[in-house]
Amino acid sequence: MMRLSGELRDLVAASSLSALLFASGVLLPVFGPPIGFFSAAPLIWLAARRGAPAAILGGLLATAVLLPALPPPVALIFSLEHALPAWFLGSIIRKRGSIVAGSALAALVVATLVIGTALVLTGGGHDPVQVLEQQLREGMAGLSGTPGAGTPTVSGADLEAVLALLRRVLPAATLVGIFLECALNSLLAARIIALGATGAPLRDPTALRLPEWLVWVLIPALALCWTPQAQVATIALNVVVPLLFGYLLLGLSITLHLAARARLTRVSRIMFATALVFFPWLLAAPLLLGLLDFRFDFRSRWPIAPPAT
Repeated sequence: MMRLSGELRDLVAASSLSALLFASGVLLPVFGPPIGFFSAAPLIWLAARRGAPAAILGGLLATAVLLPALPPPVALIFSLEHALPAWFLGSIIRKRGSIVAGSALAALVVATLVIGTALVLTGGGHDPVQVLEQQLREGMAGLSGTPGAGTPTVSGADLEAVLALLRRVLPAATLVGIFLECALNSLLAARIIALGATGAPLRDPTALRLPEWLVWVLIPALALCWTPQAQVATIALNVVVPLLFGYLLLGLSITLHLAARARLTRVSRIMFATALVFFPWLLAAPLLLGLLDFRFDFRSRWPIAPPAT
């Protein structure tokens, strides 16, 4: 049986670290957002180590710590986007479940709550879309200000085009962003737990699969994106974006499988990942693999050979 002192120590440490990371993401202008992105990881770790009730209590404690320092709407964002899914994601790790499937379900629920809260705030005289646009304008002001030699500039027309696209795909972007947040925080927490654990390893990332019927949802949705009716096209676009992101993840899983089959070294894999970061257009290759997998089943066609004995 766990000692109460150990449980209390983990509770205080995880909730304090989570609140500190989130506050840094809000209050520090440059380096804060990447730090705040991982504010759910301590609570996920707490749920995986001590159970869901501990994570729920830790989320409440972290929110109470944030309330004196941040406005209540910002603390509400922490509760919805970080504290709420943490107990569920930690439970997934505790049961050795699929982080991808758990993150997708958590992202769907949280995105629905976030969008619903945004609609309520909009009805109350607060427009969260305008707040987001203002943050983007301020963040890109340096790029469109006084450029130096070799510094890319962002024109007002380009910025308005980005904002117009953002308004159309905001639900899809919210869903994808929350999924990434859930998945990466869960992977970080699981990796920390695995360092000192002797249990079963995490699921093989090369085994990710999507239902084959999803492609028959994607095809008509792609066609509807070009319909003259703006509302129908916008709805279709918000369906297409998450589906394409899902097929991109599937393609990356297939790419990892092919890399393992080719016995690529760790250095080669790091170089390939670095190339994807600096040349995002290369992501078209794994996306194509993901889209065609329902027809060719690449991993069954090219299985990994057993190691020579």
